[in-house]
Amino acid sequence: RLLHRDEELRLMRLLFDYMFTAPYEMSQRAIIVGGVGSGKTALAQIFGRWLRDEAKKRRVKASFIHVNCRELRGSLFMVLRRVVKTLKPDFPDRGYAANELMETLMQLLDEENTQLLLALDEVDSLVNTEGENALYELTRTQEGRPDAPRRLSLLCITKDPTVFNRLDPSTRSSLQRNMIELRPYVLPQLAEIVMSRSDAAFRRGAIPVEVIDFIAELALQERSDARYAIDLLWRAGKYAELESAKQITPDHVRR
Repeated sequence: RLLHRDEELRLMRLLFDYMFTAPYEMSQRAIIVGGVGSGKTALAQIFGRWLRDEAKKRRVKASFIHVNCRELRGSLFMVLRRVVKTLKPDFPDRGYAANELMETLMQLLDEENTQLLLALDEVDSLVNTEGENALYELTRTQEGRPDAPRRLSLLCITKDPTVFNRLDPSTRSSLQRNMIELRPYVLPQLAEIVMSRSDAAFRRGAIPVEVIDFIAELALQERSDARYAIDLLWRAGKYAELESAKQITPDHVRR
C-alpha cells in the first residue's frame, strides 16, 4: 500500500487510460516530481503493476518497464539495452549503438503488437550525461513512423524539475504538460506510514504510539523523507531484537 498518494494514482490512471480505450492511437508523456522519500518510485511501480493487471483484465497488450537511469550511469545506450533485454532476454549484450537499439525496441514492440510505458527513474542523470538529445530521441521516435501504431509512452521521474530547462522548447513542452507533483508528507501522514509498516512487520504491542510519533518527527526534520522513517523503524527494531527487548524504545530509535 502507498498511503496518501491516492489522488496522484488516480491522475496517472486518467492520463494513461487511452492505452485501454484507444490503444495504438496516441502516446503520452508525464513527469513525477517529488523530494527524496516522497514515494516517486513506489508510485510508479504500483501504477505499473496496476497497468499490467488492467491490460490483462481488458485483454489489451501493454507493458510497463521501470529503469533507474543513475544505476545505468545516465547512458542512453545502457537504458535502451536494459529495456530491450527485458523484452527479449536472449538479445546480445554487444554490437549495437543507441540508435540501433531504439530501432530494435520499436521492432520488438511491433512484433509483439504491444504498447510500452517506459518509466525513467532519476531521469536527471540521463539528461546530465547525454544532454537534450536522449529525451529528444525518445519523445520523437514515433515521428519517423507517422503511419505506424503508437507504441511508446514515457514516464519521467525526478526530484529536480529544473533539469528540464536544459531541453529544447518542444521537448520540454511535450514532457511538462503532464506533471504530477508529490507534495512533502506532513507529520500525521508520516506517523500513519510508520504505523502501517510497523503493523505489517512487528507483533502487536512491539512499538508504542509515542515511539511511532518520535520516528515521524525525526523524518519530518529530514525533509519529510518517508524512506528515512521506514529505515529508522527497521534499524530500531533490529536494536530491540538484539537486546531481546519486548518493545522498541526511543533509545533504540536514537541509536
